[in-house]
Amino acid sequence: MRIGIGHDTHRLQPGGPLRLGGVDIPHDREMIGYSDADVLLHAITDALLGAVALGDIGQMFPESDPLNQGRDSAEMLRAALNDVLALGWRIANLDCIVFAQRPKLLTHRQTIRERLAAILDLEIERIGLQAKTGESIGIIGREEAISAQCVVLLQQKKEE
Repeated sequence: MRIGIGHDTHRLQPGGPLRLGGVDIPHDREMIGYSDADVLLHAITDALLGAVALGDIGQMFPESDPLNQGRDSAEMLRAALNDVLALGWRIANLDCIVFAQRPKLLTHRQTIRERLAAILDLEIERIGLQAKTGESIGIIGREEAISAQCVVLLQQKKEE
């Protein structure tokens, strides 16, 4: 077994929609980043890479490479997953937390979990997703940023 943890934070700016977990959510703000700035997919990518000691998303997809500007974070996540699978590991489960004052994510939770399941080729029951507000405190509470954390548990693939 291997455990990985990922974290990411992106600033917000006026505009929208908000891309989170590979889903475009209607909102009056959007995240700022070199890629598509999907904070949840970045946290999951880092958790996977960390679990197998392959560094982080910035090493795999550096900002110095023009190919990564505006890049789809789902594409980056799939590449990290392919590296994990090639090393003989599979995802047992992942548990994620999104920290956002707005929008409220409860009505989008299932759609995001379904999208994550599709990206990762994983049963939805293996994907936990929670949402927390900033209680109107700090950069999350003032709606200056959104953060996400993810913990992933990997198991060695069984010999077939």
